[in-house]
Amino acid sequence: MKIRQLSVTSVVLSLFVGVMAGLAWWAGAPASAAPIPIVTTTILIPISGTVTGQPENVGFSGQAQVSSDLVQDASRFQAPPAVFLTIDLSNVSGTGLSTGAKYVAGDKESPVIRKLVSSDTVEVTFPVYRSTATGMSATRWGVASFVLNFDLSTGALTSGTGSIATPSFPN
Repeated sequence: MKIRQLSVTSVVLSLFVGVMAGLAWWAGAPASAAPIPIVTTTILIPISGTVTGQPENVGFSGQAQVSSDLVQDASRFQAPPAVFLTIDLSNVSGTGLSTGAKYVAGDKESPVIRKLVSSDTVEVTFPVYRSTATGMSATRWGVASFVLNFDLSTGALTSGTGSIATPSFPN
């Protein structure tokens, strides 16, 4: 009686191909879904405004850098497209309105994820730091508000406006 032995390599290879085929079938997107190309855009948005409070009101101005990456769900769940935003306030500075002291808008990058829509209002809070001889001293918070416009066919960030104000935190 002859017993035929299968090599371990052929068994493992067969299992691997079967598992991969099953995963491709299970997670595959429908053939009718045409993927939107992944788009990354970065724009500079002029921004200004005043953060009020103690020890003094601070007038801010500069350019915020806003980067947007289109995020798509290629799984079988097909969630609507979204954008991953990175807001950089490192080129925004402030001046104390009564003393002339220098202030900076802290937190170099603030990440935000939003559903892709043609126009969206996004707000991020940031710490307000006063420049001192010994470094930086956090004094309070500010809020940067943006109205961002997107191209829905590509997901590209096309334009935006921005302003800075005092946040309204609940008590």
